[in-house]
Amino acid sequence: MKRLLLFLLLTTLSASSPALATPSVRVTLQVEPEAHTFTCRYRFTLPASDTTSVVLLNLNRRYKLQQVQAPRAVQQSVTRVAYSIDTLQQIQVRYGPNPRRSRYIELVYTGNIDEGNYTDHVNFLSAHSLWLPFRPYQEYEIVPYQLTVRVPPGYQVRSTRPPSRQQAGRYTFAGTTSAIELTALVARQFYQAASTTGPPITFIKTGAPLTATDSVMLRRAAAIVAYYNRTIGRQDTISHFTAFLPGTNSGGAYGLLDNATIIPYSNFNVAETEDLLILAHEISHKWWGYGSFHDETDWLNEAFATYSSLLYLQASGDEAGYQQELARLAQSTAGTPPLWGFDRYKYEYPMHRRVMYNKGTGILHALRTRIGTEQFLNILATSAAQKTSTNPGFVRLVEQVAGPETGAWLLAELKR
Repeated sequence: MKRLLLFLLLTTLSASSPALATPSVRVTLQVEPEAHTFTCRYRFTLPASDTTSVVLLNLNRRYKLQQVQAPRAVQQSVTRVAYSIDTLQQIQVRYGPNPRRSRYIELVYTGNIDEGNYTDHVNFLSAHSLWLPFRPYQEYEIVPYQLTVRVPPGYQVRSTRPPSRQQAGRYTFAGTTSAIELTALVARQFYQAASTTGPPITFIKTGAPLTATDSVMLRRAAAIVAYYNRTIGRQDTISHFTAFLPGTNSGGAYGLLDNATIIPYSNFNVAETEDLLILAHEISHKWWGYGSFHDETDWLNEAFATYSSLLYLQASGDEAGYQQELARLAQSTAGTPPLWGFDRYKYEYPMHRRVMYNKGTGILHALRTRIGTEQFLNILATSAAQKTSTNPGFVRLVEQVAGPETGAWLLAELKR
């Protein structure tokens, strides 16, 4: 069965005690598609209002780090950091006390694009490629970015939004997304189609023209977005959305905060309930991506996306499918530890999935049953707009909307 696969890297906590402000990222990427290699110049800039004295950046150990520049730093080092079954390169930059000026750290590194991220017709780098540095435990830190991609003659580049500048062999994109989600697809030819009603939904495919099955999926995606914009996303609607179909058949589908998703399967068919739920799940990650992969707040990402997909399934008229999927998920939650305080690193990944995805989905269904659909959707819409990222924050929201008794009930469920 096709499953969403998360394989983010576990790293060590930052030693700094900062007054944090939003950093920015500027990336210049040179891709050699035929060799499946790249060179990256990555600049991480801290604003003057950020008083962080120690900055840690983790980088895939398979990449060759060629240069580290950190003007005004008093010390910098590169070490290997152990995590569960692998190691990372960690760049540590130390500044003097109370820095009051904007500072940047610039890395230059080269690497090979992993086999699962290229075919004879496409090379792509995105969240699950793990090609970008990130601060420890902050893979999903929100950053404004500029991404410039250079490619040989005859190649084109696509990203999660149209280029802000474009000339032969050079494409520049700008936006805001999480630290690891900057995305570039490189190919000689792209096949593209867009929805004809509602917010523009664009499908971008490589390797072969879009099929009738892809056209059905495009219409379904438009229907899913329209439903979400009326319900969970009504306070923060999707204005545009892009689905990439690279046809690599590796890893799993995943959503991107910058209104996009990667669907790598060449045989994906939303006439099958499983595939329809995957599509709806990944689209909903536009709203559900602010918890941490590393702790129990991941249910705010994955259970919320799972139940959002079930809400769409039910709203589309498939009540039987909705009930069957709820029953299937519930069967796997017997004997699981409490969601509140769950430590995913004490268990194998299947237990993480049983608790964060399945048990969390059951709790949301029980909450909806307790307070009714209208009030439940009000809670989801508000949570999505507020980008709720902690369990106490979600409990407080439920108390505000549904009352203290329901808040106490939810807390007990999370701890049961």
